[in-house]
Amino acid sequence: MPDAREQRRVFLAVTALIGGDAALFTLVIPALPIFQDRYDLSDAAVVVIFGIFPLTQLLTTIPLAAVIDRTGRRPVMIVGALALLASTLGFALVDTVPLLLLTRAVQGSAAALVWTAGIAAISDVYPQSQLGFRLGLAETVGGGIGLIGPVAGGALIEVVGTDEAFAIATFIPLMLLVMALSVPETVRVGEAAPPPLLQAVRRLWVRPEAKAGILSLIAFAGTLAVVDSLLPLDLDQRLDASTATIGIVFGIGFAGLTIFAPLAGAWSDRHGRRRALLAGGLLSAVTLPLIGTGPTWLVTLGFFLLGCGLATLAAPASPLVVLAADRSGMEGMYGVTSAIINLVFALGYVLGPILGAASALALPLSVVAVVAGGLVLACSIACYRLLPVNL
Repeated sequence: MPDAREQRRVFLAVTALIGGDAALFTLVIPALPIFQDRYDLSDAAVVVIFGIFPLTQLLTTIPLAAVIDRTGRRPVMIVGALALLASTLGFALVDTVPLLLLTRAVQGSAAALVWTAGIAAISDVYPQSQLGFRLGLAETVGGGIGLIGPVAGGALIEVVGTDEAFAIATFIPLMLLVMALSVPETVRVGEAAPPPLLQAVRRLWVRPEAKAGILSLIAFAGTLAVVDSLLPLDLDQRLDASTATIGIVFGIGFAGLTIFAPLAGAWSDRHGRRRALLAGGLLSAVTLPLIGTGPTWLVTLGFFLLGCGLATLAAPASPLVVLAADRSGMEGMYGVTSAIINLVFALGYVLGPILGAASALALPLSVVAVVAGGLVLACSIACYRLLPVNL
């Protein structure tokens, strides 16, 4: 393991990148109703545009998995920061639907680069016994920074306008670029070459730890995608909420995710991944129906509790996949491992908008949320049963 000083430098840089990516991603949420009105889009069309993000995240991660253990983490972080800058400028200049699609696609590719390199770097410098807490803390602090997106972004859009708000936000990726240029390289010199992506996936899939981690991550990402894409439209249409109100609702909801991520990660480090998966699934299933019913305050409370549940469900996922990699002969090959984690998340985030777009044509959010809650509960029970009692 590297010394504490290098661990701290890597952790701070990765956390900043995750936070900046989250802030820029969530800045789009209060702007969704504005883009819908500007281009006269249906709810389903908005959800599809939203879903371009995870699709390009998925497509970017596939080739990235083959090279990141060879190129190192630092160059990938630098390219990721540049892609975030390009996408933020794109949202400021967008004036057609094709350009909106392209901008959202570049943002998805940036997320693939940032998250794959970041998870790999933290896995490089921390032992397995600390990964639940460290990954959870990076996501938590990063998520805390990300709360700037819906809250400040919604208010900024109200004051200066959508295009101007994104133009001002370009300072975030510029700061991230400076952080990426200063981060040390963490890839381990002399490690054996990682296997091809499909072979790595096959190696992992025979391990119950990997199956449980992958299924829980898909459930987490799919649920989050449905909420992120459909809830702003429901708030706008059913409750006539302003962009600032939508931003506050999402800020409070993401706060639950942010607060619980390190707590659930540390709990799963000490008391086992199995319990955390089941507890997170139960809480998510119970609170999901609240986001589609009642007044704004009830939606906000439900979203906060849902964030707590999703954080608990997701906290054991990445450590379980890393553990499976260590036990399947891929110890130290955390570039391809983190790429698989990112692929799984992107897959869940692709499925979420597809299902959301289809359901939005015929069903209100209240019904979609109940169905999603049942699926999350079934998935968490399956993960619980997959894992041995000592995990």
